[in-house]
Amino acid sequence: MNIEKLARHLKEFTLDEIEMIAECDCKTELEHLLNEGKIVFEQGLYKYVEVSKAKTFELYPKPALKKKNDILFSDLAQDYLTNRKLTKDTLKGYKSQLKYNILPYFGEIQVNKITYEMVVDFVQKIKEKYKPKTASNGVTLLGSILKYAFEQGLIKHNPYYGVKNSMCR
Repeated sequence: MNIEKLARHLKEFTLDEIEMIAECDCKTELEHLLNEGKIVFEQGLYKYVEVSKAKTFELYPKPALKKKNDILFSDLAQDYLTNRKLTKDTLKGYKSQLKYNILPYFGEIQVNKITYEMVVDFVQKIKEKYKPKTASNGVTLLGSILKYAFEQGLIKHNPYYGVKNSMCR
């Protein structure tokens, strides 16, 4: 019998309980699971330890940010993504939005030079090019990156502030 699977199902158990259910001597296998950190022994009970299976990926190595006035949007976007724990699917979507939509428009612009009008123009262009959900995802990512710049003190005012994501619908 698979003792680990049984332990996962029971969550908490004594040695006698698991041996009765498994109908075998489980002491060696339990010691093995204890050594691997899959179970713990507390107050006379064995407890199964849930292990998170969420994997995270990084898109770029962390860039060395320049002076606040010199930072390009492309560098900011890289920094933003490296400071986030992202799932594989989220990372894939962000990479696509950045590569095909956001970076061609804002990539070589200094962050402090991005204006509200530029953001509105970007929203209109992406709205014409894509279905509402795709456009909304791009606008939301842009807003998150600009919010990050504001929180980091790289810009005094967030040019995304006031742009309604509903413009994409």
